[in-house]
Amino acid sequence: MSALPPRLCRCLALAGLPFAAMFGQAPAARPNGQSAAAVEARCSNASLRFRCLRQPPIFHRGETIKATLSVSTNGLPAFTAFPREPRNSFKEIVVWEPREGAIDPSTQDNRILVGSGTIGEGWSDDRSREIDLNEYVQFRRPGRYVLHVVLMHIVPLEMNERNRHPWLVCNLRSNTESIEILAPDARWEAAELGRIGRLLESDATRLEGARSLRYLNTPAAAATLVRWYLHSPGDAANPELATGLYESQYAGVVQKELEKALPSAGSSAEKVIGALASLEVRRQFSKRPCPSDPKAAKAWSKEYWALFESVKNRYAGARTSR
Repeated sequence: MSALPPRLCRCLALAGLPFAAMFGQAPAARPNGQSAAAVEARCSNASLRFRCLRQPPIFHRGETIKATLSVSTNGLPAFTAFPREPRNSFKEIVVWEPREGAIDPSTQDNRILVGSGTIGEGWSDDRSREIDLNEYVQFRRPGRYVLHVVLMHIVPLEMNERNRHPWLVCNLRSNTESIEILAPDARWEAAELGRIGRLLESDATRLEGARSLRYLNTPAAAATLVRWYLHSPGDAANPELATGLYESQYAGVVQKELEKALPSAGSSAEKVIGALASLEVRRQFSKRPCPSDPKAAKAWSKEYWALFESVKNRYAGARTSR
């Protein structure tokens, strides 16, 4: 497991972290003594606005798409589960139509990763946040997409004898934003890869460069991800690069580059072997998501790690016998 960068496990059942454990007692959708109309009225005090920083929002495929999320509460105190990077336990943030042609990039990363962050993180009284849409949507086909954002929002309530849950959970749905993704452009992709390369060369901009390289998602970007992943093992940008390896739609390129690097990997050999094993497990488990049933999830986890260790041993043995 040491080869895997720490992030929160998406299969919370395996980690034993239900909502109540992360955020205290689970809030009721309708607190005691509150009518449906009263709940709706309290939730309707809040609104969520979603807007791309670039207007009109026309982008190359793989280009970084920055947007703002703004919450209005009409002066009432409230807390919002803004998405963060990485997203931690908040699963569905951005919704898009048509569904085909784009994916949630986190679904490509089939690692079970436990850790990252303190229980109770996530809720904020901030009123605005800037995000990279690329964290939540990976566009794979050109065309026009209509997106909206859904965030969880908590409104504090007065505690009394009848109401033992002094908060109200609302789902805020934003306005829609129409985004156009242009057809692939080899000249732009080459220029963008050159720009990213310059960012990666500087300590001050390497993290930004690693994130942009993740988003670019071309065969050349996949090969560059591997080189920088192995070149900067202790750098703060390394977890970004690692995530890029698993989110890339060019897993074959990533595997080929890692296998080429393995014979001369030296002290990085364990890291390369771990990444290769994770990619193989992802491929074999791609159509087998973690079950929601705790007992089945535990069996799934056991099989996952058994395969991971088996593939690791296979690569380690092949390297030793050379």
